[in-house]
Amino acid sequence: MPLAVYIKENTAAKVARARKKDRTFALTLLSIGIISIVFSVWPYFSWQLITLPRLTSKIKEVPIPQGQVLSGTSIPQNNIQVVTEPDGFSYFSTTYKPKEPRPDEFTITIPKLKIDKAKVKVDSTDFSKSLALFPGTAIPGDVGNSFITGHSVLPQFNDPKNYRAIFTRLSDLEVGDDIYVTVEGKTLHFTVQYSKVVDPKDLSVLSPISQNGRNLTLMTCVPPGTSTKRLVVITGLI
Repeated sequence: MPLAVYIKENTAAKVARARKKDRTFALTLLSIGIISIVFSVWPYFSWQLITLPRLTSKIKEVPIPQGQVLSGTSIPQNNIQVVTEPDGFSYFSTTYKPKEPRPDEFTITIPKLKIDKAKVKVDSTDFSKSLALFPGTAIPGDVGNSFITGHSVLPQFNDPKNYRAIFTRLSDLEVGDDIYVTVEGKTLHFTVQYSKVVDPKDLSVLSPISQNGRNLTLMTCVPPGTSTKRLVVITGLI
């Protein structure tokens, strides 16, 4: 008659293996948490430590000397408000409507950012499905300041074809970089003059840059993925 031999597993070994599995699981969760935090937080610190110093180090005289700047915008100041949404995001708004005929939209191309013929809605404050030219600011090519706003997100989600993320890399623009605007069949060439970071409630960025200047200003939230400050990139027609 064959003998069956049964070996009872050592209870201590069982407990040790269970503890090892628990430790491995806990370390895995901890690693995922740390990676997630770094993934979300590092762009902010990278902006503060690397990008912001790079931007400000190239600015010799910002803002432009007051004697060369007009005192106000073409829009009545009492018609401009800063609207703050429940999530803390704020943007400029106005009830002002220009009386003269203006194009409905135009396109903008920024080769360095891989933005190709992005649509810009004229006299709009909605930039969820396009970029927006703030109501009453100059049509590109006209004397004045053409003020365009666009969204930004965390750098890892940058997409130059998505209007929810299109201006994420706006801070990559440097003095001399090219921007092309096509309005009413005519293509205009602008170059970057300088950049600066301002408070979200700073209405001065809407103002004309100089008495006879033809400028284009691009604005988005910074650091990308947050809405604590605003980056404005000022360009001039050449």
